[in-house]
Amino acid sequence: MDFWATWCGPCRGQHPLYEQVKQRFRDRPDVVFLSINTDEDRSLVEPFLEDANWSKDVYFEDGLSAALRVSSIPTTIILGKQGQIFSRMNGYIPERFAAMLTERIQEALKE
Repeated sequence: MDFWATWCGPCRGQHPLYEQVKQRFRDRPDVVFLSINTDEDRSLVEPFLEDANWSKDVYFEDGLSAALRVSSIPTTIILGKQGQIFSRMNGYIPERFAAMLTERIQEALKE
């Protein structure tokens, strides 16, 4: 799950790296990527997605941030096969994000 907002510069920087990782796992039906928007004003989201040419497959957090204790964005949460939090990545390191996320997903698949 990728928690982000339209106003978040680091979220926009992380997005292409997140998309790279999605492509690596595109043939894996057991790996699902969810884009979770945290904007309070939902009317900003669709125009942003259109302008940025991002996928419109976006979910709104509706309390999920509080339930999963997401306190900053971008935050990426990987759930294990039993639905438990396997890994949490707060923020991102541009040079290492794609490799780190790929590695953590692979580790989660091994459990």
